[in-house]
Amino acid sequence: MRPLHKQSFFFQKGVSLISLMVGLLLAMISILAGMVLYKNIVQSSVQARSDALQDGQIASAMLTLQLELQSAGYGIAKDPSKTHVQLVDGKTLYWRFNDGSSKCRSFRIEDNEAGTHRKLVLLKLKTGCDETSALTSFSWNEADKVEVNPLAEFRKSEATAVDLPVITIDSIAPAPCFPYGMGAKESHPQITITADNAAITAAKKVDATAAGPNAPFRYDFCLSNL
Repeated sequence: MRPLHKQSFFFQKGVSLISLMVGLLLAMISILAGMVLYKNIVQSSVQARSDALQDGQIASAMLTLQLELQSAGYGIAKDPSKTHVQLVDGKTLYWRFNDGSSKCRSFRIEDNEAGTHRKLVLLKLKTGCDETSALTSFSWNEADKVEVNPLAEFRKSEATAVDLPVITIDSIAPAPCFPYGMGAKESHPQITITADNAAITAAKKVDATAAGPNAPFRYDFCLSNL
């Protein structure tokens, strides 16, 4: 007879059930780790794209607004009794000019009723503008008399999220300035607008009371024709 230690049932050939289960467990852990990594990469890419889009829209809207605002007061004789630029509630700005005929413009920060969308729009009055009437008295809400030009639009990522950028028209005040920061500074009316950047918006999405890691964007527009 062959010795017991030589018999085949003491020396397993092949793979045991336990080793198969261990191998399967390790494979599943590896797959799950890969899926989590992929998810994080996709989320980071989507967030980066969203952040770039928000900051880009704000920058583009402010550049367009600055170009439009340079016309404020152009071609109109200086008269302290007349107001050619007016700010209402920190959300609506009116101005006018004359390039051969009277023109009236308005910039608005608008929210929809549900509070899920925020828009920046430029309004151009088609008819009825003059140099003497109050700027708020014109037909700004009549669709057939106003041309609406959207400059930017922001949407909440979720119905309950707090991630719409806060944008406010802070003030109109005299200041030593010159358009685009070029040229000799003189005292002109200056409009200041602040807007949350993407980092602040992301912080508020996590904590609505968060101030954000840095300061909001600040835009100063010098009205040299006034």
